Amino acid sequence: MKSNNDVKYLVTGAAGFLGGTICRQLIERGESVRAFVLPGDPARKFVPEEAEIVEGDLTDAESLEKFFQVEEGTETIVLHIASIVTVNPDFSSKVMEVNVDGTKNIIRLCLSHPECKKLVYCSSTGAIPERPMGQKIQEVGFFEPDEVVGCYSRSKAMATQAVLDAVHEKGLNACIVHPSGIMGPEDYAVGETTGTLIKIIRGEMPAGIDGSFNLCDVRDLAAGTIAAADKGRKGECYILANEPVSFRDFSRMVSDEAGCRPVKMFLPLWAADRMGSMMEKKAKKKGTKPMMTRFSVYNLARNNSFDSTKAVRELGYTTRSYRETIRDEIAWLKETGKIA
Repeated sequence: MKSNNDVKYLVTGAAGFLGGTICRQLIERGESVRAFVLPGDPARKFVPEEAEIVEGDLTDAESLEKFFQVEEGTETIVLHIASIVTVNPDFSSKVMEVNVDGTKNIIRLCLSHPECKKLVYCSSTGAIPERPMGQKIQEVGFFEPDEVVGCYSRSKAMATQAVLDAVHEKGLNACIVHPSGIMGPEDYAVGETTGTLIKIIRGEMPAGIDGSFNLCDVRDLAAGTIAAADKGRKGECYILANEPVSFRDFSRMVSDEAGCRPVKMFLPLWAADRMGSMMEKKAKKKGTKPMMTRFSVYNLARNNSFDSTKAVRELGYTTRSYRETIRDEIAWLKETGKIA
């Protein structure tokens, strides 16, 4: 590969939590970065000022063409991070359009631009079929949307397979990362995990659910994704995950680090499932968003144990402790005035 001056990193989803952190880490190591953001996206102010911004939409081939055009003699590496993430399991044509058709547009542009030397596609652990409890979930070589649960996971399975098809059928140099859940500092949009953390700290969470989740520090996921650009093998998938953590232990760590009261009551999964069903029905009648859904309970009940051995071995992927991430995130929330 040429020296850094001749390589430009094209990052989609650059105004998002993971995409923004990737941009910052690339800039810190002296790389040239071009950020793809939606027109008028208020989150563009969180993209590092050193990055060149190109506005556009994944579903608009013309705006993507502008994103891909570079000066002669410049090579590009594409990090495709953008997607619509939803906790609603129901089919959404918008989710499919952005996550699947948008990824196919990226693939086409990578193939039609010979200066594009590599694509790293950010998939999800949700695209990988669940294994029985007690078994660690590992990478798979083929993705079948009917084997995963929920519209988001199905869309990621379809997009991931499209990338692999392009590798095998058209010679695309691409590899795939599968992050699990995400948390950590600089979550400007206040995602689901950060929102849960704030609720625990403010004492606004009357009860938790006796399940588990798998969360990674955004800084570790960003470093793992960049390592995939540096060292990831063509046509290979890499799980970027952590050890599972129970909601109880997570809540306890948050209360220890923030000096707040821990969540006192935890609902058993069967009770939470029943309550989620009732809340869904009530919200549907009122036309509001339910506080809890059966799908959110499923995500806490499912097997959340993933094997990142391959990423550790081939990419040098590492994860920091939950406690360190929680401590750093709380400090950032205080700095930015999101909590007192």
